[in-house]
Amino acid sequence: MPRIIKKYGNRRLYDTSASTYINLGELAALLKSGEDVRVEDATTKADLTRELYFQVLFEHEGAMDFLPLGMLRRIIRATGDDPGQRVLRQQLGQAFHLLSDQLDRMEATFGPFTPRPAPSQTASSPRAPEPEPAEPEAPQPTPAAEPRTPDDLAALRERLAALEGRLGR
Repeated sequence: MPRIIKKYGNRRLYDTSASTYINLGELAALLKSGEDVRVEDATTKADLTRELYFQVLFEHEGAMDFLPLGMLRRIIRATGDDPGQRVLRQQLGQAFHLLSDQLDRMEATFGPFTPRPAPSQTASSPRAPEPEPAEPEAPQPTPAAEPRTPDDLAALRERLAALEGRLGR
């Protein structure tokens, strides 16, 4: 169940879970922490999630250079209702869905992306506390190693090359 944020006419955002008003920075922090957030209009209950996500991205996160100008131009051109614009809008939407699906698979394999501190931070800069170390896992029994043949190594090299090719796309 997503966390519900209500947006009021005066642009204020109310977090119904925490029973407090939040700002765009706090909304960005919720999203970065992995929260599933739905934003809705306080009076009409209309879904404003996309609108607010864009607002967080462009106003708070400073992502003005996130999309190249040519792509922004195409997105703006796709906002009409003639057949060409609908096709362009559909193609752009499918491309973004494919990218999102690929990122979902990558995160399922490697875990969610967690930003690292900027290299400009020095030891004297304030930092978030280090997470406590996780409990060590019990060692898993390893199967007895079988001798590898040249055919086994060739097959492993092929699989590794295929995986590297898929990651390189």
